[in-house]
Amino acid sequence: MCKLLIFSCISAVMLMTAAYRLPQPTEKVSLLKALIGDLKSLEKSKDKIHLDLYTPNEKQECSWQTLQCYLTEMDTLENEIEDKDLDNLRNIKKNLQSLRDLTPLGTGCKICEANDKKNFPAFHQELRNFLISMLK
Repeated sequence: MCKLLIFSCISAVMLMTAAYRLPQPTEKVSLLKALIGDLKSLEKSKDKIHLDLYTPNEKQECSWQTLQCYLTEMDTLENEIEDKDLDNLRNIKKNLQSLRDLTPLGTGCKICEANDKKNFPAFHQELRNFLISMLK
């Protein structure tokens, strides 16, 4: 009887754990895919934007700070982008913010301004590579 009770409790805990963890990774994956798609739309504007932006090169443990840096630089980019790409940029910002809110805060990570400044095509490529690495 005691073994049955213990087994039932363990089963219930495992089911609850699986149920509560399922939505977050799915939401995170959807956000990452949407962001990568939106960034692809900005590729046409890469040669028209002449701006140097802080470009993080942190590892996965600093994902929150990296996302925050990219989000801050998007505000700078908003002033330089053409009107036709503005809605796309706002969507990228919204999704970056949502992704950042799902990401745990890292420790020992450098601030955005400590990163090198790179031109927009390099910034765009680094952001895209970072998002792809978060998918894995």
